[in-house]
Amino acid sequence: MTRKKFINVFTDFIKKAVMLNSKRLEHGVKSLEDEVEDFDDEYFKMGLRMIIDEVDLKLVDEILSNILSHEKGKYKRIYMTIVKRTVIGIQEGISSRILIMVSLSLANLPKSEQNTIECELLKD
Repeated sequence: MTRKKFINVFTDFIKKAVMLNSKRLEHGVKSLEDEVEDFDDEYFKMGLRMIIDEVDLKLVDEILSNILSHEKGKYKRIYMTIVKRTVIGIQEGISSRILIMVSLSLANLPKSEQNTIECELLKD
């Protein structure tokens, strides 16, 4: 995955994750059941399925970390780390603003790009 593709995939993912997180906060974890299959990312789907099934958070973290440890590509690893942390954040019920902040901190983008993405995400 190139840096440019990473930024596009990351931005699209965070938009969807924020929508899911808002739904979870309003209606609970089980409300995400119908949304899982709308995602192409099998890693994210696995994480969502585990939180919907109320798998212990430590086990979710361990499983996703184990899968992540096998990834070799730099930007793919960063993306998967963000996905893992997002799944955990959704499970924990953190606010969408904090979810965005955590994801941006993991993305390791220049401040100008972070600001642009954050503004785009928060305007919705």
